[in-house]
Amino acid sequence: MPAELPPEKVEACGHMPSCDRNVDSGSHVRAHDCTTKSGVDKLYLHVDMDAFFASVEERDNPALKGRPIAVGGSSDGRKGIVTAANYTARKFGLKAGMTALEAKRRCPQVIFVRLDARKYTYASAQIMDLLEGFSPDVRILSVDEASLEISGVVWRFGAPLAVGQAVKDAIRGRCDLPATVGIARNRLVAKGAAEPSKPNGLRYIVPGSEAAYLAPLPVSKMCGIGPATEAALGKLGFKTLGELAGASEELMKLRFGVLGPWLAQMARGEYAGRMQQDDARGAEEKSMGHERTFAEAVSDRSGLRAWVVALAEMIARRVRTGAMIGRVLTMRLRYSDFDTFSHQSVLPEPTDDEETLILHGWKLLDQCWEKDRPVRLLGLSLGSLTPKGESTTQLNLFVGRQIFRREALYKALDSLKDKFGEKIILRAMGSSKRAGRDFITFGKP
Repeated sequence: MPAELPPEKVEACGHMPSCDRNVDSGSHVRAHDCTTKSGVDKLYLHVDMDAFFASVEERDNPALKGRPIAVGGSSDGRKGIVTAANYTARKFGLKAGMTALEAKRRCPQVIFVRLDARKYTYASAQIMDLLEGFSPDVRILSVDEASLEISGVVWRFGAPLAVGQAVKDAIRGRCDLPATVGIARNRLVAKGAAEPSKPNGLRYIVPGSEAAYLAPLPVSKMCGIGPATEAALGKLGFKTLGELAGASEELMKLRFGVLGPWLAQMARGEYAGRMQQDDARGAEEKSMGHERTFAEAVSDRSGLRAWVVALAEMIARRVRTGAMIGRVLTMRLRYSDFDTFSHQSVLPEPTDDEETLILHGWKLLDQCWEKDRPVRLLGLSLGSLTPKGESTTQLNLFVGRQIFRREALYKALDSLKDKFGEKIILRAMGSSKRAGRDFITFGKP
């Protein structure tokens, strides 16, 4: 366990039958939870890894434990951006997105560790694979966060907190990494239970107590409420989620349109916002993608186009491995001043063809990139995924022959990569961009 992490925090919020059962025999905290049936249709568990990148580095180099470390930036702290900081470094005000120079100013003794995205992606894949052993419904939210529906598995463990403890123990046992878990009857409240419990915490919001738990929190703590919305709510006198929860539907609709009433429902714990919308959409909305954060900003078109090639190659390979095809291509750009933009393109047909992804990726780049403006992050993802065998697309004879030939080529290339590694053969334009280790992947497989 990283040295700076406190003893495990276990908490149940709301009224529960008392049986004084120690959920974690290694913890000094006791939680009262003997419930075996929640009385609600759904129950969700949110897993949030603690200082994930930094924790992986501490695990692999025990000499770093207890010392302030920042992942990203140059070793001398003069260049680059901090991607993550451990909890020791956070005491000095270090955080993701800060320049290495500022981090060094705030904490002269900080140790900069090179970003190793392949290592983090591998650890993330292990964790997500492990979570699938607890639930058939695992929603991967990012490289270090996931949401599980656990309604059907609580009975196996006896209580929701016991499920959470089992998940934490499994992650610790397999990956030797700390995680915080929140449990509630919707995904958004479960996420809200996890965040203030970090690090190494476990919190269960008992059904019916969501509004009371959320009430004292500032509106900014609600996922989906950004600075602009927070300011607008403040002008209406809503500083806390409890105040927002009591807002009239008429007022919220007048000020925020059709989405206004949903904000009040989210504040009461009755609606999970985008997370609930994603549940309604189903699996076809999930995506696979890659992002690259640059140590030095890229401002030339040819360099960015080469990165599009590299990203498209990796996405197409993963989509083919999963026997999927997708139709919505999304590009994400972050500039040096941290302005972030995304742009989508609906492809003519669902595809797993990397040439198609490259060509449309280049078009997206031309549409959303401001010429000569330095780019700090570039991401590409393919969404609206469906199993390849379910496609009903009719191809004309000429186009069909071209696609079948390319599919045969990709099959041969994939076979070579399976046997000899990903870099055995690459497109010339993207090959130089695949040499580094700074890719962050999301989605499966």
